[in-house]
Amino acid sequence: MAPYLNHRTAGETIEWMLRGVAAFLALLVISAGTLAAQQTTAGAGDYVGSDSCGICHSEQFEQFKKTYMATVLAEKYPVEQQGCEACHGPGRLHMEAESEAEDEAARQQAATLIYSFARHSSAENAAKCLLCHRKNENERLFSRSKHLAAGVFCADCHTAHLTATAEIPTKPTAPLRNLFSIPDWPAERQWLDNRLLREPQPNLCFNCHKDIEALFQLPVRHRVNEGLVRCTDCHNPHGSLSEYELRAGNHDTCMKCHVEKGGPFVYEHAAARIEGCTACHTPHGSINLNLMKRRQQRQLCLECHAPPEAVGIPHPRLGFQAAGECTRCHIDIHGSNYQEKFLR
Repeated sequence: MAPYLNHRTAGETIEWMLRGVAAFLALLVISAGTLAAQQTTAGAGDYVGSDSCGICHSEQFEQFKKTYMATVLAEKYPVEQQGCEACHGPGRLHMEAESEAEDEAARQQAATLIYSFARHSSAENAAKCLLCHRKNENERLFSRSKHLAAGVFCADCHTAHLTATAEIPTKPTAPLRNLFSIPDWPAERQWLDNRLLREPQPNLCFNCHKDIEALFQLPVRHRVNEGLVRCTDCHNPHGSLSEYELRAGNHDTCMKCHVEKGGPFVYEHAAARIEGCTACHTPHGSINLNLMKRRQQRQLCLECHAPPEAVGIPHPRLGFQAAGECTRCHIDIHGSNYQEKFLR
C-alpha cells in the first residue's frame, strides 16, 4: 500500500487529535492574553495609522497596500483593527522612541515597543492571526489540523505582505494547448497574492510533502504540475473532519469532478461507497492506467472477490486462466441502474 494511505491505529489517531487540541488551546490562551493586554493598555490615541508606518517602512507599506489584507483592514473598522496596527499593535510609542533614538541601542529598544513577528515564536504569531482568523469554515477546524499538531503555523505558508509572483512558464504548444485548459497566468498571480502564500501551489506544499511530489512525476497522475488541479481542491490545509485533511469524505471529494461516477445508483459498488475511491485508485500518481493500484484489474478485484485460498478468477466459465479483465463483462463497475452484477 502506498505510504500516504497507511492507516493509523486508534491510539495513534487519538494521540494526533490530543496534540492538535492541546496546541490549539495553547494558541487560544496566548491570543486571549494578547488581545486583553492590547485592549487594556492602548487607547485610540495610541494608534497612528498605516500612513505613518509608511514613512519608515516604505517598502513593506507599498507591498501591503496591494494585498487583500489591506482591503479588509479598512477604515470601516475600529482604529485598532485597521491596517498595519491590526497585527502589529499600537504604534505611537514605537514611533516616538524611534524618532528620538540617537544610537543603535536606542533603536533596538524602540523596536521592542511594537509587536514584531520576527521576534516572536511561530505559536505566538499564529495566536495573533487567530484573533481574527477563526470565524469561517476553513479556519474553525484548525484545532484538528495535522499541520498544527506537527508544529506548522500560519507564517510557514503565509505572509501578510505581498509575495513575489512566480515566473510565468511558457504556454504549451499544440497539441497540448488543445488538451488542457491552462489557467490564465495573471489571474493565477492574483490568486496567489489574495491568499498571501509564500509560494504558489503546488511548490509550497512540495516543500514538505516530497513523497507526494514524487508521485506527481509518474506517467499517470492528476494534472497538478500543469496547474489544472490544486492541492487545496481536495485538501483543506487548515483542518478537516475527514482523513488526510480531505475537504469531504473520500468518495465525495472525488465526485466534485468525477460526477458521472458518483451515482446514486440502484445497484451500488460497495467498495466505492464504503471504502471510497482509494480502494481501487491512487489519488496522486501511478504507473497504471486510470490511476489503478494494480496493473492488472483482475488482481485488484480479487483482493475482495476471492477467499484467501482461491487461485485465479473465481468464475465457472472462465476458470483459472491467467489473463482477462473482469471489466470485459462487468462494465459498469462504479454502479448500475439496471444490472445487479454490473454486467453489459
